[in-house]
Amino acid sequence: MKTTIKALVIALSLTATLGMAHADSTPSNQVPLNIDTWQQQRAQGLSQLNTITPNVMAVNAQDVFKVDHQKRDYDLHEIPSVARIMNHPAVGSVVIMNRDGDVLLEHYRDANRNTTFSDQSSTKSIGYVLLNRALKTGSVSLDDKVEQYIGDIGSGFKGRTVGDVAAMAVNHNVAELAAYKGDKDALAMFDHDERVIGLQRNDSRETLREFIPTIKAAGETNEWDGEIANYATINTSVLGLILEAATNVPLEQQVRELMHDIGGENTVYMGTDFAGTPVIGASMMSSTIDFARYGRLLISDAEVTKQDIKDAQQQGEVVPAELTAVEGRYYKSAIMNQYGVGHSGWGGQLLWADPESGTVVAINSRVGSELAAPYDHFVKLYTAAIDIVKDQRAKQK
Repeated sequence: MKTTIKALVIALSLTATLGMAHADSTPSNQVPLNIDTWQQQRAQGLSQLNTITPNVMAVNAQDVFKVDHQKRDYDLHEIPSVARIMNHPAVGSVVIMNRDGDVLLEHYRDANRNTTFSDQSSTKSIGYVLLNRALKTGSVSLDDKVEQYIGDIGSGFKGRTVGDVAAMAVNHNVAELAAYKGDKDALAMFDHDERVIGLQRNDSRETLREFIPTIKAAGETNEWDGEIANYATINTSVLGLILEAATNVPLEQQVRELMHDIGGENTVYMGTDFAGTPVIGASMMSSTIDFARYGRLLISDAEVTKQDIKDAQQQGEVVPAELTAVEGRYYKSAIMNQYGVGHSGWGGQLLWADPESGTVVAINSRVGSELAAPYDHFVKLYTAAIDIVKDQRAKQK
């Protein structure tokens, strides 16, 4: 189990699908950054990806959600885990906000309120928001089979449920864990996925709708019986197409409306494939103050989120403490534990929201090392987020 956990930790650390397992790590001197060079200039690329990604949709919110910068909680600076990440040279920004828009802490390193960061796999939590909206209207059930919504689905997903897909509990051949352990076939599929979602050059212009039906089961069955979540970004893309079919609302429209709901003061971006389908598993780009605004959506119905955290203990897939400081569960396209719900992302991004205290933590890093997001870096981020939640809960008693 130890080897499997380490593989998941590495995969999640490199989240969201960057094809870095075999990339040349030698820094490139090519200027400007582009789709061919940015992965060798990772720290710079993470804050300029909105200018590099081949296909991008952008939203300037019609109504900005107002925040109050005069409600600082300076005690937060004295929490050792928080001070550590604020002093970390790879951490570009930290914003702590409550659901009312009170900014409790705001910190930037070589950045400011207008700096756009790539939020990477933290974007997967968009699946959580959109899935809960569809569940609330009765448009979809977690027990529905994938083929009810994607008729030409291949053996990689056929027979699995919406809940399986959203919980990273599917055994298909876009196998990120196997790719990171050096499996050539898995690595080829991993790179294929990355080309389709726009993080590598896609000269064939293949789309998600064309790629997804070709995915096959990784073995004799696509049922997942592993001890921990079988993490793969393609699951979130499949979830997005399921929600489009279930609600009869184009995914692009759902995502655009959600981006307006953020109420950002800066432009919020979302990468798409060549057909314009939003890549909800890897491609939101925002300023950190707007990243925190987005975090409010995860706990907009606090009672639903609290129930999800409870349900995840029985229905979710294990995410080991080696990554998230405390053991959690992957459920409904988000990571959950007793301190809240959220998602981390490649390059050292983290969004965390606590439905009990209403606290939102948004962190954007620019890790430029060979291993783009070492799991010990994520432990630092999660530890700080958990300590912040503990502090805010205690102050509200």
